[in-house]
Amino acid sequence: MTDLVTVGEATLRFSPPRGERIPTAREFVAHAGGPESNVAAAAATLDLDAVWLSKLPDTALGRRVVGDLRRHGVRTGVAWTDRGRTSTAFVERGAPAGATTIPDRENAAVTTMAPEDVPLGVVGDADTLFVSGATPTRSETLFETTATLLDVAGDADTTRAFDTRYAATNLGPEDARDVYDRLLDNVDLLFVDESDAETVFGLDGDVVPAAHSLRTRYGCETVVVTRDGTDHPVVGLAGESIYEVPPFEVETHDSAGAHDAFVGGFLAGRHHGEDVHGALRDGAATAALKRTVVGDAVVGSRRDVEAIRERRSE
Repeated sequence: MTDLVTVGEATLRFSPPRGERIPTAREFVAHAGGPESNVAAAAATLDLDAVWLSKLPDTALGRRVVGDLRRHGVRTGVAWTDRGRTSTAFVERGAPAGATTIPDRENAAVTTMAPEDVPLGVVGDADTLFVSGATPTRSETLFETTATLLDVAGDADTTRAFDTRYAATNLGPEDARDVYDRLLDNVDLLFVDESDAETVFGLDGDVVPAAHSLRTRYGCETVVVTRDGTDHPVVGLAGESIYEVPPFEVETHDSAGAHDAFVGGFLAGRHHGEDVHGALRDGAATAALKRTVVGDAVVGSRRDVEAIRERRSE
C-alpha cells in the first residue's frame, strides 16, 4: 500500500539569484513546485512513500520536473504526451515589493488529464489521497478527473484530503465556492486558510466557529484552519475536540511553500499514528524547516523536523 498519493500540476520555476531582477539577471535556477508536488516532497521528508501523479509533455522540461521530484524522494506516475506543454513561471525573490511571480501556464498538458490517464488502482491502494483546489479549477477535464479520484478513494476507504488553495484557483469567490460545493462532500480531511474561509465562505471572526461551520457544511471528519504569517497558531477540529498549535520560530530565508510543507507534515504525522494535536505539531515543524530553505519544496529529514519539534514542549 502506498502511504500518500497526490495528483496535480507542478510548475517549473526559474529564479534569478536573490536580490537580482528578472530584466537584468544572467543566470536562473530552475526547480519544480506546486501544491501537490510540494506536499508529496514534505511527506517524503518524513519518510512516507509518496507518489505524485500528473500529465506532462515528453520534453526536456517535463523530464526536468520529474527529476526534481525524484530527488526529493517522491515517486512519480506520469502520463506522457506529445501535446501541450510544461507550466513555467519566473519567480523573483527579494524585490522591493517582495516576491514577484510571472506565470506561463496556458495550454499545459495537465489540463487534459482525464481519468484514464491516472492509475486508479494506485489511488485505491493508497492510505491517503491529496488534491488541492488549484487542480480542479484548471479545466473541466481536471474537475471531472478530481471528482472521479475522490469517488474511487471513497470506495476504497482511502482518506481523502483537500486543501482549498483559493488564491491558486484564479476564480472569484462565488465560482470557487461552487467548485468546492461540488467536491467537498467527498472529503474526509479539509485544509482551509483563514483568508479563504472569510473570502470564499464569508466566515470571518473566530476560526473555531468557522471550522465548525465548514465541517457541518461538508461533513468532513477533520478541518484544519491555517493562518497567514508566522505569528498565528493553526487550529484543528476533530469531533468535538479543538487543538491549537503556534508556529515554531526559525530564521526565515524563504516562506514560499511553507503552507504545503505544513500540509505534508500533518499528513505524515497522521500516517505515523499521531493524533490531530501531534500532527499539527509535525506540520508546524515541517513548515518551519521549509522556511529555512530557499525554494518551494522542503529539504531535510525526519530528524530535522523532530529537532524543531523538541524545541518546545506542550
